Amino acid sequence: MGQPYSIGQAAQRLPAEFVKRLRQLFPGNLSDMILKGLGSGRYTTLRANTLKCDIRSLMNELRRSGIKFERVPWYNDALVIKNARERDIEGLELYKNGYLYLQNLSSMIPPLILDLSPGQKVLDMAAAPGSKTTQAAMIMQNQGYILANDINPVRIEKLKYNLDLQGVRIAQVSMMDGALLGRSNPEEFDRVLLDAPCSGEGTFLVGDPGTYRSWSLKLVKRSAALQKRLLRSAIHALKPGGILVYSTCTFSPEENEMNIAWALEKFQGQIEVVDIPLQLPRSLKGIRTFPSSAVIDNASQTLTGESGGHRDSREIVLPPDVERCIRIPPSETMEGFFICKLRKIASVISWSSLPALVKDWS
Repeated sequence: MGQPYSIGQAAQRLPAEFVKRLRQLFPGNLSDMILKGLGSGRYTTLRANTLKCDIRSLMNELRRSGIKFERVPWYNDALVIKNARERDIEGLELYKNGYLYLQNLSSMIPPLILDLSPGQKVLDMAAAPGSKTTQAAMIMQNQGYILANDINPVRIEKLKYNLDLQGVRIAQVSMMDGALLGRSNPEEFDRVLLDAPCSGEGTFLVGDPGTYRSWSLKLVKRSAALQKRLLRSAIHALKPGGILVYSTCTFSPEENEMNIAWALEKFQGQIEVVDIPLQLPRSLKGIRTFPSSAVIDNASQTLTGESGGHRDSREIVLPPDVERCIRIPPSETMEGFFICKLRKIASVISWSSLPALVKDWS
């Protein structure tokens, strides 16, 4: 980790439009907490690949290599590295042989709360480069089936490499538009993981302009539209009674709570938000209310009030259930993240609605 930046320094270095909107969306202490986290730098974090070794063996080998670390209280297989960077870990035989996976702690949460068990049929809708797919296979003890999908051919190759390196035997790789998987595989999966492509605000590092150079409000708007298509598809692909985890590494409500509010309204009586039982330090509940002036104009046009959300000239108020989602502010060990756990409580497909459904997907 480099020298941390102060809140003021972070505000000066990050895009002015991003900082202004952050202050509007999250007034007071929360915006300061976010800016402080983005300026703090991040420790290297990793998890043991229990398909090849256990955490005790990994810790012993790391000690022999002179690596200092701390355990993670809420995840037994994860470590925070105190005296080495990612490139140092990548030089170890432990890494080259797939005994560990370099992964941010926030990114480890979605598979942990997906209620995975051996023998299930799982869809990872935007899987590359494979951090969550390999973690899911590990939790499932390499028993069951995972469809690991991504649309990017370059990232697909990285996904295949990581699956092989980590010893994953239950994953089938597919390359297609995830927004169409719900049509091609209707109500087929016990679990669906959608770590959606996003504007990446939670991954910004003040000292690395490359992490935020491409940010814009247009990117937020474009990401939110894509996420709705993917979320609809994910809900269609999930079996009734199944669990879907939706996550992003961004702060924008258009990509987070507002997408969940949209889904609750579109699939009213068919999905519900489920509490996340994992006890995480510094995690915050989802946010219901945002100032209308700070939200991208057309992002909330779908809020009709039927599910408890509404908009007026001053503020957008989302359904109460979005407070069951969680936000993770950025810190020295965690990227900024948003996570929502959904349960499908009724089928969304009926033979009588099939012609309309096909038209809707076209």
